[in-house]
Amino acid sequence: MIQKALGAPEWFRKGAVYQINPRTFSREGTIRAITKELPYLADLGFRTIYLCPIFEEDASENRENWSTRQKASETGNPKNPYRMKDYFRIDEEYGSMEDLMECIRTCHAHGMRLLLDLVYLHIGPNAAILASHPEFAKQNADGSFVNGKWNFPLLDFGHPGLREYLWSNMVYYIASLDADGFRCDVGDGVPLDFWAEGRRRITSVKPDAVLINEGVNGDSLLTAFNAIYGFSWHSTLYDVMIGGKSASLLRQDWERTRRQFPAGGLILRDMDNHDTVTDWPGRIETMAGHAGMDLILALNYAIDGVPMVYTGNEIADEAVLSMFANRFHPGKFDATDRSPAHKREPAAERRAALVRQLNALRRGDDIFSRGEVTWIDSDAPDAVIAFRRTLGERHAWFAANLRNEPVSVRIAEPFSGSFGNALVSGAEMPAEDRLSFAPHGFILIRDREPDGKEERILP
Repeated sequence: MIQKALGAPEWFRKGAVYQINPRTFSREGTIRAITKELPYLADLGFRTIYLCPIFEEDASENRENWSTRQKASETGNPKNPYRMKDYFRIDEEYGSMEDLMECIRTCHAHGMRLLLDLVYLHIGPNAAILASHPEFAKQNADGSFVNGKWNFPLLDFGHPGLREYLWSNMVYYIASLDADGFRCDVGDGVPLDFWAEGRRRITSVKPDAVLINEGVNGDSLLTAFNAIYGFSWHSTLYDVMIGGKSASLLRQDWERTRRQFPAGGLILRDMDNHDTVTDWPGRIETMAGHAGMDLILALNYAIDGVPMVYTGNEIADEAVLSMFANRFHPGKFDATDRSPAHKREPAAERRAALVRQLNALRRGDDIFSRGEVTWIDSDAPDAVIAFRRTLGERHAWFAANLRNEPVSVRIAEPFSGSFGNALVSGAEMPAEDRLSFAPHGFILIRDREPDGKEERILP
């Protein structure tokens, strides 16, 4: 019997996730700065905002409890957003609980939802809860805490008191602040039955709340999570776009993950995120160029799953970022330039226009949130990918050149749509059975629009 995933509410399935790390979102680095930009993000068509951790952080100067990545950043910043001191407080770096409440209210007023980031695998060594309940963390024989791979104390989910404490934290943000769900850091590292019960509790308060697993355990989609991360997808995209490997690897990755995950399981499709901008040798915007990032965004919107866009991608930002840098400890890093002058630059305006089109397309046409994927062969498999989305009697096709050089290709299945009903960048159809692509060119074409459901997508 084929196992079916929990699925997701329509507001999540049909939208794109916009990830915000406050430290890199703007040079102000605060929740208030995010709130000011929400009307702009809503105008671009985003409907789901995911906020990286803004809870009170452990400011210990003891470098034995700093992660390797934190030290390697050379920022000297003792605060790590993923090393909590108090889950029920907002870190003063970002603002106050009132600021977060206003941010959530503003999201809702503009038709958007807001997800918070839960960090429950580990905790800061000076966390308030450990002072009163040291038994909530795993302990060595001498009573010292057991540290995990990032040098933080690991929480002990065998203790029922810890579970009640964390479940109350989840319900607090849903019930008292009206948040819309959570992204769960290192979700596979926490027992699945904990997440399943957490889901039951938050959905008893808000039935359409969602949980995202930052993990790869497909079984988690059966009982607890609405979506899972596509780590191998963005790693393969990197290998193809930056490393020059065969484009056919993307199809292989898609086929492998579809065999592993239950039917209907949603995968987040991203490229930049707070980890990759910290760990990879440069910004994809720079390494792949603006046309390369255009292609990546279009692909992640066209394929099945839920696209996730990182801070600054919507305005073609090239700033060198780190999750460990903030306005107090910038080190060698910067933050996204969200000034009106930057948004008027040609690359920023062009990218914003593309993102607006992609968001409108996804919201307005169910074929991109529910259509089946069928991969299509070509005579240039190392350079070009192509697939069809099918929903009922309707079809949409996507084809792209993942090389930074022109390609002429024959696609095995001719497109039956018209360029008047397409999103095109660097693609021409000089003959019925061939496509000519500029470097990183792509085409997203449909046989027809859904009747009366869509904002028009311009060529």
